[in-house]
Amino acid sequence: MQLKCVVGPGRMLCGKQLGSALLYAVVSSLLTFSNKALPSEFGFNYPHFVLMLQMALMQIVLVVLACAGAIKYPTISARGLVQHVPVSFMYSLNATVALASLQAVSIPTCE
Repeated sequence: MQLKCVVGPGRMLCGKQLGSALLYAVVSSLLTFSNKALPSEFGFNYPHFVLMLQMALMQIVLVVLACAGAIKYPTISARGLVQHVPVSFMYSLNATVALASLQAVSIPTCE
């Protein structure tokens, strides 16, 4: 029996797609809590550095997974980089605003 969830009109989410969605939810939640804990618990108030570090580590993980044959990773080219500038800019803007907004969010911590 396959587990199927409707995502959109005529679209189903199952198997690897469902696993990817669940992994994204877990990683996103962990990043939110760690991004909140760094400035509030440890006094490390450098959100742009944290964002750059997270992006760099993700690129390293993707390249390692591609070398291991676990995922397909496109070859980096100047044309591809230029095509991704708008998406990268919007992602960076979104992440920066999210990191800045975490300062106003109250997340209870254990002491």
